[in-house]
Amino acid sequence: MKKQLFLLFSVLLGYSELSFSYDPTRGALQNAPELRSYGYNQQDIYNRYHPSGNVGNSYNNNGNSYNNMNPIIIDVPSKYGAIVYSKKTGLITDSANEDSLEEAKRVAIRKCEKGDPSKSCVVFSWVRNGCLAMATGQKNGRRTIMTGSSRMEGKSEKDALKRCISSKSKECTIIAPERCSLPTPLF
Repeated sequence: MKKQLFLLFSVLLGYSELSFSYDPTRGALQNAPELRSYGYNQQDIYNRYHPSGNVGNSYNNNGNSYNNMNPIIIDVPSKYGAIVYSKKTGLITDSANEDSLEEAKRVAIRKCEKGDPSKSCVVFSWVRNGCLAMATGQKNGRRTIMTGSSRMEGKSEKDALKRCISSKSKECTIIAPERCSLPTPLF
């Protein structure tokens, strides 16, 4: 009786270990297209978005390849910004998060011309889907102006200072703090 209970206990223990170690992402279900949304079959997802690096096809249970599915494309409108500088007064204005480059330039120039009656405002720099900042320094008795840009927040001021210093200008400081024009999803 003890041997039979031991044998029964061993069998039950073996089945419980099997159930805990079974991974449904391996085996027949790993190529099921329905499971892709749950993170299964990562190679298939990689192959869809990197067709040149296609390492192999994934197949469903019928043996048909499903790598040639069209990816979902989300259209996020671009945003633009501009920095405008007045040559006569030194006034600096900017715009951010405009829907077109022309509108970004127009808004920044309009702001500049309010403070510069001579209307000597020119677009110094612009950005699409990124951030801008401006730094100034002195080199050979003349003022230097450098812009910095980045696709990520918090980096364009560092870029502007780095460019100012690398131009061998002295006393580099930020004169136009970072302004970002980054797209936002519509949902």
